[in-house]
Amino acid sequence: MKRLVCLILILVTAAAQEAVSAGQPSAPSALSPGGGAAGMAAIGVILPLTGRHAAYGNSVLDAILLASTILDRGTNAPLRIVIRDSESRSEILPALVGELADRENVLLILGPLGEGMETARLAREKRVPILVFTQQEGIGRDNPYVLRDMLTNRAQVQALADHAVTRGGLRRFAILYPDEAGGREMARLFREAVATRGGRIVRERTYGRQQADFGDEIRSLAGIEGAAGRDVSEPEGSIEIASPRPVDFEALFLPDSLGRAHAAALQLANHGVQGVRMLGPASWNQPERVRADGGVLEGAVFADTYCANDASRPVQEFIERYYASTGREPGSLEAIAYDGTALVVRTIRDAKPRSREELLRALTAVENVRGVSGRLSFTPEGESRREAVILKITQGQIVPVRE
Repeated sequence: MKRLVCLILILVTAAAQEAVSAGQPSAPSALSPGGGAAGMAAIGVILPLTGRHAAYGNSVLDAILLASTILDRGTNAPLRIVIRDSESRSEILPALVGELADRENVLLILGPLGEGMETARLAREKRVPILVFTQQEGIGRDNPYVLRDMLTNRAQVQALADHAVTRGGLRRFAILYPDEAGGREMARLFREAVATRGGRIVRERTYGRQQADFGDEIRSLAGIEGAAGRDVSEPEGSIEIASPRPVDFEALFLPDSLGRAHAAALQLANHGVQGVRMLGPASWNQPERVRADGGVLEGAVFADTYCANDASRPVQEFIERYYASTGREPGSLEAIAYDGTALVVRTIRDAKPRSREELLRALTAVENVRGVSGRLSFTPEGESRREAVILKITQGQIVPVRE
């Protein structure tokens, strides 16, 4: 019912509203009958609404529907949104893109999540613009039909290195990262960013993708052969008290989930390692989990484009509207999807493009539009221009670092 509130705000037919509220996301659906009325602009949406990525897909869909309601009801070009479920299966993407491009004649497709290279190929083949929510750089190279929006790994690492080395004066770093493609890539980017700013990596360790305990890795990074601590004689017996242990690095970069950062920070504390700053990726931007953290990650720093504690009116209104519609707090992914959709909708309303190519030209001509996830514009190559914000965990809250 909460999602239905959002849908009612869009110009839709009663039959389409019933289809959406029936709760059948896996079936092809539209917020207006297929084909649409003459002159009615159509936007396609491809998201994983079922399958293993369904939670992400449905959260993004909520943000897209919320942003769609900004279309002026008095406009002469009502908006039609056509939704397709990728079922978290990349192999059905060609059929979905083809259907939206050919049968539904959409001006642009929002999504999918990830699937960058395959989506880029399909966009070129069908000559339909696609705004992809992915961190993967360069997917639109030599392909005028692809727009990519999300803060890249490179942008996150560059912002962290600027904060820690250039402005923070830190020089010695350790890296603890998962031994898989994404972890190795983030570690490489961090090494390069630190080195170009005059810092250096003094220690590194990897761990398995499914690993949850980091005791051995932390002992290795800290140069500890056994468990840290010393015996103190007491009348009741012997107890172990952790003593501060000096290490040869000032900050630890851990490009993985907030849960693994929590586990590593616990091990640092258990082995008496104090004063080491934790640095991480945008995936740490989870206010609810941080509030329940118990202070283990106090002082940790990461980079993202969106902060729920931004006091600006647009951000707070977005949070209120999203929560009222879904009963959940929006995160970075929802904020990015909201801003991307809002930009597309406004451009269709204002520029009134008569073709997909006209819409693309209008979108790439937009400069630094202020959204809830920062300023957004696109390069001629389709890459989003986004500036990272440094965020810090302080007293159970995620707050922007004013530098």
